[in-house]
Amino acid sequence: MLPLEGIKVLEFTEAYSGPLTASMLGDMGAEVIKVERLQGESIRRGRASGMWELDQVTQDEVPLDAPQWLITNRSKRSLAIDIRQDEGREIIINLIKKTDVFMENFRPGVMDRLGFAYNDISKINPKIIYASLSGYGEKGPFAHRIGGDPWIQAMTGVVSRQGEPNSTPFLAAFSFVDMGNAAILAYGIMVALFVRERTGMGQRLTTNLLHSSIQLQLTEMSEYLIGGELVTKIGRSFTPTIMPPPAGTYRAKDGDVMTILGSGPQWPRFCQVLGLPHLASDPRFATDEERAKHRDELYPLLENAFTQKTRDEWQQLFRTERLRCDPCLTYAELFAHPQVEANDIVTTIDHPVQGKLKMPGLPVTLSNTPGHIQSPPPVLGQHTEEILEELGYTPEKISDLERMGIVKATLLNQDTALSAKPEQS
Repeated sequence: MLPLEGIKVLEFTEAYSGPLTASMLGDMGAEVIKVERLQGESIRRGRASGMWELDQVTQDEVPLDAPQWLITNRSKRSLAIDIRQDEGREIIINLIKKTDVFMENFRPGVMDRLGFAYNDISKINPKIIYASLSGYGEKGPFAHRIGGDPWIQAMTGVVSRQGEPNSTPFLAAFSFVDMGNAAILAYGIMVALFVRERTGMGQRLTTNLLHSSIQLQLTEMSEYLIGGELVTKIGRSFTPTIMPPPAGTYRAKDGDVMTILGSGPQWPRFCQVLGLPHLASDPRFATDEERAKHRDELYPLLENAFTQKTRDEWQQLFRTERLRCDPCLTYAELFAHPQVEANDIVTTIDHPVQGKLKMPGLPVTLSNTPGHIQSPPPVLGQHTEEILEELGYTPEKISDLERMGIVKATLLNQDTALSAKPEQS
């Protein structure tokens, strides 16, 4: 039995964080229905959320779904429906009656206008867990702004820490706020389900990207909130106050390397390994504090030394002095690494249109009831007919609904049937 088998999730989310949360629940056995507009969400086509040029896509055009959409929408079914029409709303209400978790990530007030706010839904299903995700929270001057990973990075100090002290700052090169928030939202949903299991009580839970980004920076923010020190533009180092120069990244002969060791009493040994023993007695670099103060003078000297050998050579030399210097891998190197293969991190699944897709599997393994990817990311409207039949709609009624533009059903050929058991790569 899968951990969340029997739990039904109705997902009204777009972009990355909400959909990834629903997929995480689906991987553990929950039955997830993703509710989509008839034209699909813009992320499917590789566009930013809310870019409605998709309205111009004709029925004859079937563009492939974007990698970003595919990787955050597995283990769920797709219901393409117009909920602005009465019969579309009726279908959703019928689904709500059988739903355990309702998810939405629209700006505050949108679900109220649609008639699917928590107060409306809890009257239909008092035991429902209603999970709301917003960009900035539901109160305050930014409550109705559209959120998003880069905007939140800018607001929560992430950008202020990127770059060298005298250079222009930059965004983190990956959507860690969206991805990290998915885990936080899934945690909240599981806690609410646990409470309901104990008490029978449904409830609403909320989270937002603003708070999640702060949560994901707890150790760094402690420098200011507790220590009273404002750290900005930390450059190549990770945390200057804890890991002062020479900690950081460097260009070796055949790629990049990173070291976080070499401070304090390790400094003379570090200099010896790099073939720069004279730096150990240089007063500009004699202590951690002096090296941090003169890092603009120190780093060029270290950079030049690191370019003289390969990554493997540096690893061996550092080990001889009980120090550490690891290679900075590209994605190509990462996914070819034996450590990734040994832990079965990457899974291959069969998609009915795009063929074999590689993606990371579940990051949590349960010894007795392990989850797994239940199904590939769905084609738009792939399960509309199936879901409506489960609600008691006849084939004739479903055809009428599609003809009236209330639902969209995408039928796949038998030879492109889904693979229910993804193979491990």
